[in-house]
Amino acid sequence: MHAVIGTRPEHYERLGITPEVVQPWEDGLRTDAADGTFEWWYCDAHLEDGSTLTVEFHTKPPFVSPKTPLTPFVMVSLTLPDGTRIDKTCTEAPEAFTASKEGCDVTIGANSFRGGFEDGYAVHVEFPDFAADITLTPEVPPWRPETGHAFFGEDEDRYIAWLPVCARAAAQVTLVSEGRTRQLTGVGYHDHNWGNVAPRKVLDHWYWGRACVGDYTVVTLMFVSDEIYGKKRMPAFLVARSGKILASAVAEESLTFSAEDVVVNADSGVPVAKRLRYGTEAGEASYAVTFEHREDSFMLDFGNAGAYHRFLGDVTVEDTRNGRTEAVHGRTLWELLYFGPRPEEGTGDSAQGDRMPLVGHQA
Repeated sequence: MHAVIGTRPEHYERLGITPEVVQPWEDGLRTDAADGTFEWWYCDAHLEDGSTLTVEFHTKPPFVSPKTPLTPFVMVSLTLPDGTRIDKTCTEAPEAFTASKEGCDVTIGANSFRGGFEDGYAVHVEFPDFAADITLTPEVPPWRPETGHAFFGEDEDRYIAWLPVCARAAAQVTLVSEGRTRQLTGVGYHDHNWGNVAPRKVLDHWYWGRACVGDYTVVTLMFVSDEIYGKKRMPAFLVARSGKILASAVAEESLTFSAEDVVVNADSGVPVAKRLRYGTEAGEASYAVTFEHREDSFMLDFGNAGAYHRFLGDVTVEDTRNGRTEAVHGRTLWELLYFGPRPEEGTGDSAQGDRMPLVGHQA
């Protein structure tokens, strides 16, 4: 079976998009929110006090099948500096959902997610005992990794799409919780995901990560297709500095990737790489990013459907020009979403059909 990242002219023509040009409508509603599709808008903010906040707006909950009818769903997670998590979710009636096809303008009940890469984004979420307002001011140009679509099947009729439209932004956040209001600043991110097949149906696993290290911004993704699609590796890699994209690489022909020191996690039973390396060349320069595992930050076990891991560790960005390498170091989070067979189980067969486990990034 066939799996490929859409990079050919016919892929762009089929999708009605232009290479290296991201239009506002691409961050608008891309599915009809009907049976057989999924879609979500995601943002996060790493805040000055050490907290992290994530917000997701879904056309249907991420733990159900894409065949489910429109079921608007909002999920919020606040992780405090001491590791305490505040998680909020709500499911609304279909009539509580509106979304524009012209740009990012999504409403689910009292919650809204709107804006664009020119003027920034405003996100509002509210629950009976919790509310948050997030303003993102982009600091890096919008990036689409080629078409942003991974296609599956001989007719390429199945797809998963990813648009990291705001790789780095200045974030201003107002949090209201337990009668207390806090105003914080930090670094934010926004991406948009949609497709017409549950990821676990076509993928063995993925690694996703992002990092802001000094003036450098990095976004990485490695899709590995399911065995029936040949375990095809489909990576994407962005490096930016001071608001300018230095390197954009997609597919194995354009970059190198290695997952090293792989061990079976004692809690989930899935293979986890302790070290990830991405590298690419851009003109006379070359760039490399290494994620080095230090500790497990969070884990969700979905049983036969897979497992989600979030890691905390060191990140190194290497910028090599004219034979000289500048290396910068920092700390960051990254994730593994694993659908394949656990080594000790052998088959990985699931009785859960095409249910989707939690797939929104949990930065």
